[in-house]
Amino acid sequence: MNEQNAFDQRVVAEQAYSETSGLLDQLNLPPGVIRFIRENQRMIQVIAAIVILVVIAGSLYKSYRTKRFENAASGLALALEEKGDARVKGLQQVADDYSGTPSSLWATTELGHQAMRDSLYTEAIKQYSQVLDKISSSNPMYNLVSYGIAQANEAGKNYDAAASAYSTLKDIEGFKDQGYRGMARVFEAQGQNDKALAVYEEYLGTFLGETQNDANRKIIMEKITRLRVQ
Repeated sequence: MNEQNAFDQRVVAEQAYSETSGLLDQLNLPPGVIRFIRENQRMIQVIAAIVILVVIAGSLYKSYRTKRFENAASGLALALEEKGDARVKGLQQVADDYSGTPSSLWATTELGHQAMRDSLYTEAIKQYSQVLDKISSSNPMYNLVSYGIAQANEAGKNYDAAASAYSTLKDIEGFKDQGYRGMARVFEAQGQNDKALAVYEEYLGTFLGETQNDANRKIIMEKITRLRVQ
């Protein structure tokens, strides 16, 4: 009986080898390639299996990642519809459960906005800073969050930090007005009118050659006149 099993296994192996050999011959591969494949058949099978597993794993991860992003977006949308404590709780859950997703960043930013509305300026700075630490300066959220930090510091009377944040904003496209005006306000709040005047004069100089900002130019000139006579 054992001899029969051994015979059957040998026949199967020989048939498989014969089929593989015939297939390789039909592909018109160079003799050297055919010899390499025959000599390393086991290794090639292992490599092929690894490649298949990597492809499957990548596909599964992509599907998981897509689903996670969708759940995060859904959770954010639901949280934003809530009011009061329920809204804060929902936003915090999205921020915690879906860390690394855009929805988590937006949820944290919204927590900063809520803290500002509640006059919790230290908490607002904390939330905004968490977002800023996770994004690059090329991220569209970077300037918005930086402005939030500047406002929170100003409202919390952290004037040095506020002036530094506004100074960065004045050199960013779209935030020039907020940056210059914020810096000037901070200096005036500290009674440093000379510094505020210098900021307004520098601000006025940025309008040279422009005609569409006549209203802003007029406001700045009025502030400069007022500071000069004080």
